[in-house]
Formats: sequence, C-alpha cells, structure tokens
Amino acid sequence: MKSKKSNPAKNPRLALSFGMFIAALLAAHAAGLAAGAAPAAADWPTGRGNPQRTGNLDDQPGPAQPKVLWVYKSAENFISPAVPAGSQLIVAGLGAFNSAAVHGLSIEESPAQRERWAKNGLRMPVVCPPAVAGGLVFFGDGMHQTDGATLYCMKADSGIPLWQYALPGKLIHLEGAVTFDSGRVYTGGGNAGVICVDAIHVTLDGHAQDLAAVQPQIEKRWAEMLAKYEQDKKKDGNLAVAPSDEALPHPAPNLLWQQGKDKWHVDAPVLVTAGKVIAASAYLDDDKCGNRAVICMNAPDGSAKWEAKLKHNPWAGPTLAGDVVLVGCSSIRFDKKLVPTAQGEVVAVDLNSGQVRWRKDVPGGVLSTVAVKNNLAVFTATDGRIRAWDVATGAERWVYAGKAPFFAGVAIAGNVVYAADLSGILHGVSLTDGKGQWKLDVGIDPAVQAPGEVYGSPVVSGGRIYLATCNMDSEGASAEQSNVVICLADHAGVSQQVFDSIAVDKQKKTILIPAKIAPRKLPSMKDIYPIEVVACYPVPVGQKAHETVVTFNVKPSDIDKALRGLGLTPGKPARGEGQVPSGPIVGLYLVLPGVGDKQRIVPIERAMQEPRTGKPLPHFRWRFTGSVLRQPDPTKDFKMYGADLTGTLVSIFPVTDETVFQSDLTMKEEPFMKLETNKNLLPEEGTAVQILIQVLPSEESSR
Repeated sequence: MKSKKSNPAKNPRLALSFGMFIAALLAAHAAGLAAGAAPAAADWPTGRGNPQRTGNLDDQPGPAQPKVLWVYKSAENFISPAVPAGSQLIVAGLGAFNSAAVHGLSIEESPAQRERWAKNGLRMPVVCPPAVAGGLVFFGDGMHQTDGATLYCMKADSGIPLWQYALPGKLIHLEGAVTFDSGRVYTGGGNAGVICVDAIHVTLDGHAQDLAAVQPQIEKRWAEMLAKYEQDKKKDGNLAVAPSDEALPHPAPNLLWQQGKDKWHVDAPVLVTAGKVIAASAYLDDDKCGNRAVICMNAPDGSAKWEAKLKHNPWAGPTLAGDVVLVGCSSIRFDKKLVPTAQGEVVAVDLNSGQVRWRKDVPGGVLSTVAVKNNLAVFTATDGRIRAWDVATGAERWVYAGKAPFFAGVAIAGNVVYAADLSGILHGVSLTDGKGQWKLDVGIDPAVQAPGEVYGSPVVSGGRIYLATCNMDSEGASAEQSNVVICLADHAGVSQQVFDSIAVDKQKKTILIPAKIAPRKLPSMKDIYPIEVVACYPVPVGQKAHETVVTFNVKPSDIDKALRGLGLTPGKPARGEGQVPSGPIVGLYLVLPGVGDKQRIVPIERAMQEPRTGKPLPHFRWRFTGSVLRQPDPTKDFKMYGADLTGTLVSIFPVTDETVFQSDLTMKEEPFMKLETNKNLLPEEGTAVQILIQVLPSEESSR
C-alpha cells in the first residue's frame, strides 16, 4: 500500500509548521550574513552580493588570463549586472519599447539550452539587480521615466511568480537592488522612499497565509495550465495559448513599514546591517522633489536614527566598511552626453552617529557603489579612473587610469580588482598597488563579436567572471545589434570556437550548408511571428530565430568568401522602404530527407506558404547582396561583417541589410504576406536538412 504524501496546502497545521521552518531557515541565514558568515552558494541577498559590495562572495579570484567560456546573445539591453544563483545566472533585459524580461541562464559550459526559463510580460522595464535567497528571487520593476512599480518574488529555478506588491504613484520605480534580510525584503522605490515587506507571510483573497501554503497552489495551477497548453499544441499549434501569469493566484506580501514617501527619492540599493537600514536619497532638480542625504533607520519599524546631508546625488548607494558607511555621489546620472561636466565625491559617515568622518571630491561622477576590502575603498568614476582610498582617512593609495569613462563599478576577488568601462574593455588590476594585470576588449573577441557598453558591474563567482553589455545609447550600433551576457574563465569554451563546415564544389559551383528545421514557437515568446527570413542562427544568437524556416551554424562571412571564390561579386543589400537590392542572382534550395537514402531538392521559397491560401510561394529571385559592414564602436577602427552579428543568411523582405541574400520583394509587399512554413513539405522541427546554394550561368545570374 502506497503512503500518501502530505500536502501543505491542504493541511493547515503542516503548512504552518513548514512555513515557520522556512522562515526560521531564512532568518538564520540572514543572521549569519550579519555576523559575517559566508552565505549559501546559491544566495546573493543584496546589491553586489554583500554589504561590502565586492561583487564576489567566495573570495576566489577570476582567471589570470581570462578567455570566453560561453556567450549568450540577445537583442535585449542588459543594464543591470547578472546575479549568480547556484547553477544559473539571473539577468534582466530591456527589449523593444523598454519591454522587460528576466532570464535564468545555465552557467554550464555547454548546456543543451543556455536559457532555462524566461519571464516576459512584466508591467514595467526592469533595471533592478535581483536578490537571491532560499531558492527565491526578489526584484522590482520601473525606471526613472516611469511611474508606478511592482516588487516581485519568483522561484529561482523556474521563474514561477509567488507574490507581487504594487506601488502606484508618480516617480515611483524600483531601480536599486533589493536586500533580503531575516525574512524581510527592503528596497528603495524612488518617491516611495523605502519599504519593508514580510517575504514569508502573504495575503491572498483577503486571507493571511504562509508562503509555504500558497506556493503549492501556484505550482499546481501552473502545471495544469502547462499540461493543457501541451495538449492544445498537439490538436492545433496555431490556436494553443501559452500559460499566463495572470491566471495564477496573486498573493501579496505584508507591508511592515514605509518611510520617506514623497519626501525622499531612493533609486540606489539600501544597506541592511546590525538592525539598521541605510538609504541614499537624491534630490531631483527638474521635479523639485527628494532630499539629498544618506539616512539611517531602525530595521524593525523604519523609525529614524540619523541623517547626513550630501553635496551631490548618491546614485551609487551605501557600502559598509566596519563601523563606517561609504557613499559615492555624482552630479550626473547615466548620461554619456554629460560626462565632461560630471563631478562627484565619496563621503564616509559614522554608522552609529551619522557624523561625517571625511569627504573628498572626485573629478568625475561616482555612479556605482564603492567596494571595500583590506581597508581599501575602491571605486570607479566617469573620468576613466579606478581609485583606492584608505577607509579610515580617505587618503589616496593608488589610481589606475583607463581610457574610457566608467559607469559600472568594480568587483574584488582575491587580490584582483575587476572593472569594465563604457567601451566594453574589462580591466584586471592589482588590489595591492593598482597596477594593471590584463585587459580584454570583450566585444571584439572572436568568440563574442558583439561590441557593447557596460553599465552593470562585473561579478566574480566560482573563479569565473560574468559580464553583461548593452547598446541602447551606442551611436554606431545597428538597430539589431546583439548584446551579450558572457562568462570568462581560464580556458576558452569549445562551443564558442567551432562552426559547422560548408562543402564547396568548384566544378558544380555549389555550396552545401548543414541546417535544421527551425521551431516556430520559442519558449520565451508568447506569440508566433510571421516569417521574414529563411535562414539564420538559432536562438538565442539569431536575431530572427523566431521568424525563420531553418537555422544553421556557419559564419555568413565564410559563405560570402566562398561565393567570391566561385567568381561572384556581391551587390548591395536593401533596407526599408524605397530601396532595391542588387547583386547576381543565385539558386537557393533546401535538401530534404526523402524515402530511404533518397533526398529531395526543392526551391527554398517552396518551404513557405501564405496561410490564407495554403499555397506555396511562387518562384523568387534571390540576389547575392552581401552584408553591410558595421563599426559598432565609433571610437575604434574596427569593422565587422554585419550578418555575423545578427546571424541572418537569407532575408525575404528588406528588414535588415545585415544578410547575405535578399529576394526582390520590397517592404510594400510585407504587410500583405504573413508567411508561414509549408508543413506539407517540410519534415518535423529539429530535422537535419541542408541549404544548397547554386551559382547560376552568367547570363541568368545577371538578369
């Protein structure tokens, strides 16, 4: 006879005891942090991991000569740093029109799939670095130009939402990293001031409950919706609707206290230590609101203890250095145009009394938190320098000069300081004397090939360095420019160096490219989008991987070189309205598996159909246009084959000029041709096929 498993959701007594156990476990964990003990390997409970803001918890230095182990590419901009959570990274991205997504990425060298889960459809953009504790992820949404925000709690291993707390109001947003401590979550909320919520006890449908009792209900409902979705896909994939968070129960955590609403403006991470909460409030000149000060409150109830006035806004937030609080300040925000005028300071305040022990001006803005180790306060500034000052006196110990401004702060692990500047160069600097040990231009590394800027500070964990980039303000960036999350280790990742081979037959003047039938529904997207390209890199590298027929793993520039070797000269790609592509006409085909050992060779346009008619597309003319070159960073004399960045090989409409082949269709036809794959012709998704390129006779190719 099988024994029945107890369900906390159906057994109130068990749910209560289980909830008390979780609360006690998390509280003990947080108490250990306050006492200086190392957190669990899967935890990252506050901004930069610890009150000293070192971006590292195990003191294990990164690689002596870092190499790219793996790359995750995306069109999203990564403003905030990635956060380690055991065997994965949690990272937030900004998509088109500031749409938001939070991703759980595997940190394995060669996982079956890099992205473990993705949470889309959030109400506001997300630039808040998450906190991780006890298998839970806490983060907020909203950024400076938005009003109203939401604080979220999700499961770290799946992204399933557990609770939400809404904060409506003008100039309310959750930009700074949240802090988890003793079962509570503390965060700044712009004009909301500072809030503290109970992470363990929630309210659902007007009833107070334990999170341990609510969680099984949510997971059960999610599993039911997922099962129904899989069934619906088998019946009719076009009508299947993916599970939505809106259909789940919506518990809210209990608000314990809120201080400074409409009096302070807190966009920086708060500091929680020894029963105190330290917040850094700014004054908004344009909006005439806020209070330029560092403020100390009692953690139990938020009551005021002391306040210290500041000269510049403390966007960097507070750092703990023994019995001293260090605050970096800046006259500007994250605005490159204002960098030449930026001024800043670092202020040291007594933790217990609020008295200023010392303050020193900086000829540049300090936009990210100061990191503390070995009695050194280490920080970056927009004047392109990393500085180390004595914690006790503010005396300068060393200065390292970079060549570009720093928006991101430093990480410290072992005896090395790690910092990445706005041009995407990562610096390794000795903590002892400030001498440079190495530099790595991340964007132009052959394994990356996606130059970008760095706004989020690097993280060092398990001897590896994690860094994320963005291109939202890059003057020379393509509209489809890839951004990356990268892992640097002491050896290069094999998967980042190996591409599939192409087969060139000079006598037949053909090129064969291995490929696979692409999935039409990506797990990270709610909708299925019409096809705009025929062949591109797979997700997450391919920028059009959700709008393609086949995927491949060959560098487009290598195909360009092979065609030139067969005697062709590329023309010019088109992009947008009113442009027409030029170049020699080539034959493009798919080689599909047939019966037995036989293969079928079909024109590539036959792999698509117009859903309204159900008929395959007529014959197209495909032109070898070649790709435009990109100079992603105007300050560097470096150009790249654009199609290598986006991974696009064959484009139907002129939606991109970073491609190798284009049809003669224009953007005028695009609104009337919502194309889908021809399932009557193509094998199942994931089936291995080939792309065949045929160089046509000169008289036919030149038409």
